[in-house]
Amino acid sequence: MTSIRTGRLRTVLLGVAAALLAFTPVYWTNAVAESPGTAPDRTDGQSAVRQNPLRKAWKLDKGISDIPVSFTVRNINRTKAACPVDGRTYTVRGHLTAPTRLLEGKGTDKAVTLYQHGIASGEWYWRLQADGYHHAEELAARGHASLTIDRIGYDSSGTPDGFATCVGGQADITHQIVQQLRKGTYRSGDAKGGANDSAKGGGRAATSFGKVFLAGQSNGGQIAQIAAYSFRDIDGLVLMDWADRGLTPQTNARFFSSLQSCLRGGTEGYVHYDLGPAEFRSGNFHDTDPDVLDLAVPHQNRHPCGDMVSQISSVLVDLRELRTITVPVLLMYGEKDTRVQGGEEHRALFTGAENTRLVNIPKAGHYMGMARQAPLIHETLADWLDAR
Repeated sequence: MTSIRTGRLRTVLLGVAAALLAFTPVYWTNAVAESPGTAPDRTDGQSAVRQNPLRKAWKLDKGISDIPVSFTVRNINRTKAACPVDGRTYTVRGHLTAPTRLLEGKGTDKAVTLYQHGIASGEWYWRLQADGYHHAEELAARGHASLTIDRIGYDSSGTPDGFATCVGGQADITHQIVQQLRKGTYRSGDAKGGANDSAKGGGRAATSFGKVFLAGQSNGGQIAQIAAYSFRDIDGLVLMDWADRGLTPQTNARFFSSLQSCLRGGTEGYVHYDLGPAEFRSGNFHDTDPDVLDLAVPHQNRHPCGDMVSQISSVLVDLRELRTITVPVLLMYGEKDTRVQGGEEHRALFTGAENTRLVNIPKAGHYMGMARQAPLIHETLADWLDAR
């Protein structure tokens, strides 16, 4: 029965993909139409990393807890961005990183930020083991709790057929995780998803949070905003390197090249957005320390075809629904991003938000968290969260 359902999902999504190609200028389906850019210059100054970023055992600063957590979720789609999913149950895994005193303290006003990664990355984007680039650690050092995850289809989390998930389904799963964070019903303290109740299997009691903020980088930003306007259960929204109408010619070229790979089936419905490390580097990084670049590039991930194919139809829904988001919105963009531009235009769509703020990160590319200006991101976000 499952194979029949998956086959139908493949048929639907491949039909959509074929239609997209049919109504798209031919040049998008070829290689990148303009110059792919220049890979970061490895001779540009000395490394800013204080020591070898690749450690056998990464240890966070004293006073910071880093707890493996897991969430049991269903791959369903109740969002306003309709797209097909398989309805099955999966485990989403990640880490809760926070000041130890915050997790051990009493009270119902604890706050956490749930981070969604981009299409070609994973939880690793927020946890790069290089001094000053481990985003979750940096925010914890500034007093804030972070939940970083691999979405289904990525690394440590459950792996559906790549045609059996979509951005609407990922947004619904985001909502499920938000609710589990509020209620403290997720599993905490066991890398394999140990029991929440310590009496049932050695886990530690899960912390419940009175406030939940949602942040997303690249297409993780689209997933975050779909969850925000579909369920209205978050306290603030942070978008990094995402704008519905700001995708550049380079992005479109890579998108439709990747779409062709999906039409051929990919690897169980998974394909690479960038064709090889050189494209991955040139398209995502700018003003990046050479050691950080060497550490990050090998983590390039394949992505589910269903997520990618559903992005375009979901953009049309976004343009209609973003005005209904009422919580505060922070938007951040890399100044040298070759993939997403138009931050001011995207900001203007949030007409119903309590307030909006836009910050451009100097010299940073699409993966602005990997740029030398990463501390500015950490400070900006921490200050914004403090004000909430």
